Amino acid sequence: MKQLDFKSILRVLAILFALPLAFTACSDDDDEPAEPALAEQGLFVFNSGNQGKSIDGSLSFIDEKNETVLNGVFMTVNGRSLGSTVQDGVILGKNLYIAVSESNTIEVVNKNTLESVAQIKPASSEGSSPRDVVTDGEYVYVSMYSGHVSRINPATNTIDKTVAVGPNPEEMAITNGFLYVVNSDGLNWSNGYANGKSVSKIDLSTMTEKKMIDVGINPTKIGADASGNVLLLCMGDYGANPASIWKINSSDVATDMGISATMMTVSGNTLYTINSPWGATEVTYKAYSTTTGSVTKQSFVNTPVDSPAGIAVHPTDGRIFITSYNLVDGYASYSTPGYVAEYETNGDLVKKYDVGVGAVYMTFLK
Repeated sequence: MKQLDFKSILRVLAILFALPLAFTACSDDDDEPAEPALAEQGLFVFNSGNQGKSIDGSLSFIDEKNETVLNGVFMTVNGRSLGSTVQDGVILGKNLYIAVSESNTIEVVNKNTLESVAQIKPASSEGSSPRDVVTDGEYVYVSMYSGHVSRINPATNTIDKTVAVGPNPEEMAITNGFLYVVNSDGLNWSNGYANGKSVSKIDLSTMTEKKMIDVGINPTKIGADASGNVLLLCMGDYGANPASIWKINSSDVATDMGISATMMTVSGNTLYTINSPWGATEVTYKAYSTTTGSVTKQSFVNTPVDSPAGIAVHPTDGRIFITSYNLVDGYASYSTPGYVAEYETNGDLVKKYDVGVGAVYMTFLK
């Protein structure tokens, strides 16, 4: 694995920026030279950092063509920190939208050059503490931990509509013209997540909440399959009520699938789960059919990671990527850089990439 440091990146950038200027000086073409692309095909990794240790979040990019990883690319290109507690990101058009929770911003950057395009700072009426970002191909939607979902118009990179949902919403999924967002009530943990047992269904044509669907305790993760089902992970109360996967069908009927997991993602009609509860001596990596609930793979990786944090499946070829904390003295380290492990569809480990602190979420640049 080859990794480039900040100084190396800056030297490369200097050369790349100089080359178009040199060619322009010898040309009669008045067109502006294209900006050099740092990212063309690969995987963005969103490193949350560690607020308690005053470690800001960062952005890493795994270059699939060159099999390299660039760390701290937002800082390198823009000369400033991405902010505190980087959460997630989504690509729409030419831009990458990044939710930064504690800094209460949505950073918009060019998806190829990583140059800043806009920094969206929600007004109080538009919610606060961005958590998750998704797109329907027309707009970008942001869940706000304050209890809102806001819509960003990509033409202006401003929030144009906001709808109130349940308390402390987390991840979102879009299917059949509706957006589903899980309401965790995470800040009310001391009262057993009393109001964190629902999913809000939002009509995207009107940007209004159509209904709340009752589910299990403390839902945090969600995804939609190819058949219009919505799968979600209810984390429970980390005690008497364990984590479990629920399914909402096209008629909005919610059922507990009885699948134990602490992480999940959906690809096609396959549900990939990792079950790594606190104190567990064994971590499982199981795949299930989203339609029948049956196990399709007892283990989809042959070499487990040290301490799993997130999972994503390549939308084109099905390769699996898992973020992990490194172990220090036998325990997961939340204040030192982690890594991303890449697997073939047969579960074989391809390689590991060293990334930033608190790497969890990922999104693909195709």
